[in-house]
Amino acid sequence: MPGMEFDVVVIGGGIAGMVAANRAAQLGKRVAVLEKSAEEKYICNSRITYGTFHINFTSPVANEDDLVRRIETCTEGYARKDLARTVAKESRRLMQWLVSEGIDLSDLGQYHTHVLSPVARSGSGLKWENFAGDIALQRLEAGLSKRGGQLLRGTRAKALKLVSGGVEVEAEQAGATKIFKAKAVVIADGGFTANTDLVREHISKTPERLLQRHGGAAMGDGLRMAKAVGAAQSSEMGNFYGHLHSRDAMTAGQRMWPRPQADDVAAASIVIDTSGRRVADEGLGGIYLSNAIARLADPLGTTIIFDQAVWDGPGRNHVQPPNPLVPEAGGTLHKASTLAELAGMIGLAPQKLEAVVAEYNKAIDTGTLQKLDPPRRTGGAKAWPIKTAPFYAMPICSAITNTMGGIVADSAARVLDTKGAPIPGLFAAGSTVGGLDGGPHSGYVGGLIKAVIGLIAAETISR
Repeated sequence: MPGMEFDVVVIGGGIAGMVAANRAAQLGKRVAVLEKSAEEKYICNSRITYGTFHINFTSPVANEDDLVRRIETCTEGYARKDLARTVAKESRRLMQWLVSEGIDLSDLGQYHTHVLSPVARSGSGLKWENFAGDIALQRLEAGLSKRGGQLLRGTRAKALKLVSGGVEVEAEQAGATKIFKAKAVVIADGGFTANTDLVREHISKTPERLLQRHGGAAMGDGLRMAKAVGAAQSSEMGNFYGHLHSRDAMTAGQRMWPRPQADDVAAASIVIDTSGRRVADEGLGGIYLSNAIARLADPLGTTIIFDQAVWDGPGRNHVQPPNPLVPEAGGTLHKASTLAELAGMIGLAPQKLEAVVAEYNKAIDTGTLQKLDPPRRTGGAKAWPIKTAPFYAMPICSAITNTMGGIVADSAARVLDTKGAPIPGLFAAGSTVGGLDGGPHSGYVGGLIKAVIGLIAAETISR
């Protein structure tokens, strides 16, 4: 069919997919991007991102070996070594390539050395239009158009078929079935965060009790289609990237997410369930706590307990901190002069709250945090004592943004089958790729940085 045959078909119009498409077109390939949404500014995680490229909260242009160590350490050896090395090695080149494509990057200090611009980091809630990821996608689309590539909105890939000389993609477009033929297909549709059934299967038995902190586009189509043609999925699918938010964010719409988040307050204090028991090691930070809470029978039954010192310290650490943004946005924040009074506000017996706080404070004083139940590691976030009145309780929820598990791909972005062999003509990029994040404590390497794999996919195809 005229116009339906391409050298490269990319599934998904997020940053990873658009990087792959532009690089392939730059190398002389005929490219089409299949984007299921029909909107001009289709919403996906890349569109609404705050835009920091990092590798485990480290600048992507840091020393390659240091970046590899960061990946190995945070995932506790879980990450594929070949993929980790490639991402660490090529991240600097991705930054340079983005700039050459007209993408503006700002240096905000610390690990925010490469941030999509213009930045939007003030107040609470979701601000995305004509900022960060929105502008980046607009410019990548313009670049693709100039190179003769096509971004086909309203075109949802439904199935893959491996054929001689390439791959066929069956897609739905305007209610009709279309077949796209390509020498190579790059799956870059962003994982399965928005697929309730897959989230229930792999992450939480009650996905409806998680805050959906994402663009709502990642339905797991790529994972499903790849598995249907023999692709392997990463061995551990239960981890995700997310944060802790005021529980009121569940009903406040976009007013209270993606900022402010409560990670720093939780990591400095204790997180308890409705019985008054600590639920996990707070020292491992907000991403791990989000995962641990999501696995509870009731993910909406947890509360952070802290004091004035924490509220004035870690509570103000972030550029968009919970102090004062949570109360300003209408989030619930219980405040009392005594722990006994605070316990009454959250429906807990006073002696129960006093006991768990006393045990925690004693462990700090005696250097025995690791003997708590559950233990708290000493090498993680600093544990602050809960001694300075007034005392606070913040009801929280676990928020999911990106899945970490997904399609297995190698350092050349080739999708691998269940025996570890590349599937001819099939590639993957972005958050649909598993095997980079994860491990026992949900080590997070980074979302946007996986656009590196899109760059590699296009270059492997070209070779």
